[in-house]
Amino acid sequence: MGTGAALPPVYAVTDRRSSGIADHAAIAERLFRTGVRLVQIREKELPDGMLLAAVEGAAAAGKAHGGRVVVNDRPDVAAIAATGVHLGEEDLPPALARPLLAPGALLGVSTHDVETARAAFAAGESDYVAFGPVFAGGTKTLLEPRGLVRLARIADFKTRPLVAIGGIGPETLGAVLDAGADAAAMVGALMAGGRLEENARDLLDIARRRMPIGRLYLVGFMGSGKTSVGERVAERLAVPFVDLDAEIERTSGRTVRALFESSGEEEFRRREAVFLRATESLPAAVVATGGGCFAREENREVIARLGVGVFLDVPFEAIRPRLTGKTDRPLFQSVEQAEGLFRERAPFYKMAAARVALTGGERVEEAADRVLAAVDGLREIHTNS
Repeated sequence: MGTGAALPPVYAVTDRRSSGIADHAAIAERLFRTGVRLVQIREKELPDGMLLAAVEGAAAAGKAHGGRVVVNDRPDVAAIAATGVHLGEEDLPPALARPLLAPGALLGVSTHDVETARAAFAAGESDYVAFGPVFAGGTKTLLEPRGLVRLARIADFKTRPLVAIGGIGPETLGAVLDAGADAAAMVGALMAGGRLEENARDLLDIARRRMPIGRLYLVGFMGSGKTSVGERVAERLAVPFVDLDAEIERTSGRTVRALFESSGEEEFRRREAVFLRATESLPAAVVATGGGCFAREENREVIARLGVGVFLDVPFEAIRPRLTGKTDRPLFQSVEQAEGLFRERAPFYKMAAARVALTGGERVEEAADRVLAAVDGLREIHTNS
């Protein structure tokens, strides 16, 4: 029997022609790296051996990035590669395909009319039911578009996730989710022009903005990129960005270093705690905290109460050149002293709800991808719990 576990709202379907990329595994790797969490490998022409290799490569990429893979039409390939499978109405019946799959593997089915969808939900063998084509322009060109009204009718009786498919793009994704679909399977909107990362970011962010994000608190050592990454994450989510150090400087008229020198660290930490608690007035925000903020138990408790702490885990070797020569960081006296402080604070940072491992060499956009993907993962765990 299907589990009906929650699906991510963006469900990618690979296509070698429209992407201009010959390798399904390469397509999947790029999508997973950008934050897509579910990829279907759709292929009608490759020999079985090449298809299997592609699916296994995609599955390895999914495992590395916390994503899942299903293969279209082929439960035999899914069984060997230990992936999920998506079955059409003319494929092996779900009840016969299920025993072939690895435990916990996804099994989805396609439907094209209301009554078939109703029967698929009632049967209960699948983890999700797909319905479409919702709009014209999808891959099912021989079928008339079913439209949003019929999609909404099906959503009224769904008992597990409903996936909309067919002609969906950035202009219609919101309407599909409004109609009651839990996920939108998309081919062209993601593959177009081989611009996988740009297309995926646009679609993922449309879906993210529709879900309550609350408050995200970026924590980590000085120089880990909390401000630059936080600004980009906030921009992509269309929520306010708050830098606690910058707010303290703005309201006091003095730099953080000047405050440390004139009033001492304890007075600065008192102000920091006040500003941290004040973020409760913002229903949603991305907040960059100072390097020492999360090291204090009272601040960790406030962050856990108000939102989600996300640790930007950058190795000290990558942070070192960012600190050298800086005069605006009051607790930086030397590289050796900073490294000791880094080791001292590391156990506290690891208490954050999410950890994003970064090398320090990523572009800001790539680091933002990883933060957003980590938050998506937390949301998915919460939904399934």
